[in-house]
Amino acid sequence: MLPPGDGFLSPYTGWTRAHWEAAADHLLDAVVPYAVPGAAQYRLPGRPSTAGLSSDGLEGFARTFLLAAFRIAGAGGAVPAALIERYAQGLAHGTDPAHRYAWPAAADCSQQIVEAASIALALHETRPWLFDRLDPAVRERVVDWLAGFGGKRTWQSNWVLFPVMVQQFLADIGGPHDPAQIEAGLDRIEQWYVGDGWYTDGAGRCFDYYAGWAMHLYPLLWARMSGDRERGEKYRERLRAFLGQYQHMFARDGAPVHQGRSLCYRFACVAPLWLGELVDASPLPAGRTRRIASGVLRHFAERGAPDERGLLGLGWYERFLPSTQLYSGPASPYWAAKAFLGLLLPADHPEWTVRESAAPLDEGDQVVAMSGPGWLLHATRHDGVVRVVNHGSDRARHLAADGLEDPHYTRFGYASHAAPRPASRPGYAPWTATSPWWRRTARSPGGAASSRSPRTTGSPPRRTRTTPCAWRRRRWCVGRGRCACTG
Repeated sequence: MLPPGDGFLSPYTGWTRAHWEAAADHLLDAVVPYAVPGAAQYRLPGRPSTAGLSSDGLEGFARTFLLAAFRIAGAGGAVPAALIERYAQGLAHGTDPAHRYAWPAAADCSQQIVEAASIALALHETRPWLFDRLDPAVRERVVDWLAGFGGKRTWQSNWVLFPVMVQQFLADIGGPHDPAQIEAGLDRIEQWYVGDGWYTDGAGRCFDYYAGWAMHLYPLLWARMSGDRERGEKYRERLRAFLGQYQHMFARDGAPVHQGRSLCYRFACVAPLWLGELVDASPLPAGRTRRIASGVLRHFAERGAPDERGLLGLGWYERFLPSTQLYSGPASPYWAAKAFLGLLLPADHPEWTVRESAAPLDEGDQVVAMSGPGWLLHATRHDGVVRVVNHGSDRARHLAADGLEDPHYTRFGYASHAAPRPASRPGYAPWTATSPWWRRTARSPGGAASSRSPRTTGSPPRRTRTTPCAWRRRRWCVGRGRCACTG
């Protein structure tokens, strides 16, 4: 249950720090029934990803652990002991190779790399209450598991930052680490900085929410962990420039502009706003970050996310698979944990104690030219809607598995209250959990099944290039001469 609204402290949203703490507790309590024996994995209901059940279970642990870490550290450890014990137990069993639900070992370009970064960050934030109190044998196993990611290959995108976080945590605790891997990841993103506070997510013009919840987030959290002042100041200046534009991406009712991939992460999009406050890099007046961020969290909470079970499913508000990707599994939406970064601010921080300040759209129409991504933003006060005219983002290097364009990148316009039509890819919807890979169940947003008959043979679909599956998960992969599982 949420506490009563505070119309004086928060005249625009009514939400306070107590609401954020209650929302975090609700999300954490809701996943408990889905923990495996030993709590090393959280196997949530829903369509599995292409990475497999064990990886999806690890994802459930890692991403909810990150949420728990912000809640634990933000409260100075003053949380129910069961919360800390649950994740301590999961660390012990997940890193035990003999345990039935042990975590998958490190491998090149594997989902484990992503989740290892979340675990490393969570361990860093909760170290006094969790890692330092683990049994020495468990600490050693945790270090060994994380150290296994040293030298592993990543995709050339925001993924290069995951080893940075892992290696820095290992360095902080005196474990085996590779400084060269930290340098390599941080040097790589310099090639993707396009100016004006914007990064592209890898080569090309790949502009989306990853600019904020990954490309800005990890370097600054790394600088906070390592104490590197020179790089930290550079990253802060970039974040200031970014937030000056990014604050306009949210409608008056809290709806974010519906553009890009991984939209099932929902309110993770407010993470860079809280980051600005955390590292003293926000150009926003006191109270505005909370007004925007609380508006976004409340927007989703009032529209079915989380659902009646308290879970975040694959979709935008409710379940809607056409807005997801094949790498998305049942626990993927818990990347939304990043939205709770603001809980790391002390309860007496001005962002929590001053009255909410108006967002720009609360005060009038806005027109913002964003030269980095090539976007022209127009927000209108009378209806509270934000619209983006897209002149720059196409994500051409990431065509869909069937070779067709992704409507979440290649349209001329996007908005906070409208979404691209999946019908632009006739007969296609993401693969379901219960069908063989070649059977595609096409559904409209309303849920009606497509009249197109699914394939029932084991041959690759027509009019596509195929290649043997690198992971041997399927007989063939469909793509541009490469394995779609790993692309």
